[in-house]
Amino acid sequence: MRSSETRRSESGQIVVAFVVLIPVFILALFIVLDLGRYQIMRNQIRIAADSAALAAAGSLDIREAARGNFVLNESWAQQRASEAVTAMQGRITEDDWMTISLTSVKVNGSEVEVRVNGTASTIFGSFPLIGIRGLNASVVSSARSATGVNTEW
Repeated sequence: MRSSETRRSESGQIVVAFVVLIPVFILALFIVLDLGRYQIMRNQIRIAADSAALAAAGSLDIREAARGNFVLNESWAQQRASEAVTAMQGRITEDDWMTISLTSVKVNGSEVEVRVNGTASTIFGSFPLIGIRGLNASVVSSARSATGVNTEW
């Protein structure tokens, strides 16, 4: 059986534990929410890059195709990729927490490679003490233009 002195000395320990653990739980919540946000941003950027690459791959140079050379027109590929990324940015601006931008479009014959960047702020501001000022991601996607059917299945 415990004495009343022992019970009195333990009565404030829950308050100390609560004060120490609440900041730890809040920091863990911030990190989990921002990691989830990063994954969402990365998926949206991947979708935008894939859409831009497929749009750019459809820009065959008609003059070269008439000569039998199936190559992409670089300026058309750039324009179509830009339009695809702009359309994707328009779809996600409802939340207005993420920005997607087309970084580069490289055309090599009938292949195209597109790089798309995304930036977003963290939910609860930056964490300069641990080096986190915001969320950034970059995705590269490539596609090849369809140049004709050699074999039907």
